[in-house]
Amino acid sequence: MKEYILKRYIVIVLLLSSTYSFCQHEAPVKEEEKEAPKFSIIIKAGQKDALFKKNKVKYLIKLVNKNAEAQEGTIKVEVRTDRGKLVTGSKYEVSVAANSTSYLYPKFNIKDPGFYDLWVTAALSSYDDTIRNVFGVKAKELNTPVHKPADFISFWQNALNELRAVDPKYSIRQDSAQSTASHNVYLVTMRSLGGVVVHGWLTVPRVAGHYPVLVGLPGYKVVLKPLFGDEFITFQFNIRSSKPKGEVVLEKEWDYTLLNIDNKDNYIYRGAYMDCIRAIDFLYTFRDFGVDTARIAVSGGSQGGALALVVAALDHRVKACIADNPIYCDIHSLIEISERRVPIEWPINRYKEYLLRSPHLTMRTIVNTMDYYDPQNFTPLISCPVLLGLGLLDKLAPPATIFAAYSKLSDATKEKSETYSFFRLAHEVTTRHRKFQNQWLLEKLAFPNK
Repeated sequence: MKEYILKRYIVIVLLLSSTYSFCQHEAPVKEEEKEAPKFSIIIKAGQKDALFKKNKVKYLIKLVNKNAEAQEGTIKVEVRTDRGKLVTGSKYEVSVAANSTSYLYPKFNIKDPGFYDLWVTAALSSYDDTIRNVFGVKAKELNTPVHKPADFISFWQNALNELRAVDPKYSIRQDSAQSTASHNVYLVTMRSLGGVVVHGWLTVPRVAGHYPVLVGLPGYKVVLKPLFGDEFITFQFNIRSSKPKGEVVLEKEWDYTLLNIDNKDNYIYRGAYMDCIRAIDFLYTFRDFGVDTARIAVSGGSQGGALALVVAALDHRVKACIADNPIYCDIHSLIEISERRVPIEWPINRYKEYLLRSPHLTMRTIVNTMDYYDPQNFTPLISCPVLLGLGLLDKLAPPATIFAAYSKLSDATKEKSETYSFFRLAHEVTTRHRKFQNQWLLEKLAFPNK
């Protein structure tokens, strides 16, 4: 990886934290308010990223006792599939002396590629807890069934044709309040599928040049704002809201995923996916801003990650794709995994609530629609490099579903793509990874020949 010196404005600040609507962050606790735990369990995988390339899995479990008395009892270690089935386990009788540390070294032989929950349950003198970790075995060999409708390609070709028939009626207005001494900011509006008006924020460096473009795509119910970068033009694009023409606005943000889900031709994401294609159309129409249409990238997290994969598949004008924790991947597996967890996570909990209010429908109705929108059915069409990031503890977008989508990339695309997993994180990536994304984009688009 080449090194680059970043200027006063960070070259690209992806702001992935703003593209996730499901991440919850607690207020930081002041240092003086923190109380060191009297007993703690530290779990460390034998592989740094908890992704094992072979069947043998090794862990280190560190028991730290800062109590004035010994801690005695049992430590139970279980390995379960992401569907909850017990694979193997061990039980240890332990005695950790006062103010001392003990170690356990569980080892497992896991036969099948996939992702597994490691449950560590402690029942000690004055400490009881259950801790969940997740590890992968031969993750890139994960091969799940393909549920692609026979008319999948023609379905989306028809949508693209329908979009082309809509007059975009582009409107561009400079926003002097958000423009700076170094960048001009423009509010861009346009008409997309069904005549729905969508908008985005185009931010252009004032220094004349021919710039690559980073298109930011929003997380679930996130409204993106302008983003500033020195080496890129940025286009923070917002898809249609949950209030299409003639519809009543939905009261809860969670309901966006349900809008017309029983009808594949009118499902909300048919328009949303086409909105993103229209954003690429705009960049090709207005090159006078310094847009280099040969260097367009899309990025996003959560819903934005799914959108990025879909756009990269449907529109080969996109030359690089960044997707973090993309939702909706491998919807069949997602349902199986979610239904075995308590509580059932979004979006499956919303599907079930919806079905309770619609007794004439079944989960099969929803799945039949989602098969047209599942990112894993799009990934075989992607030809540009993909940078994929994910948290192994993610319950909204479980790692098995994301790797299922990644595994369906063509071999040629995989050769130029990369994945990064974070075993301590859920529906997010690290700040360090966001900085790496900056460098990755610079290498792919800004300075590809250096």
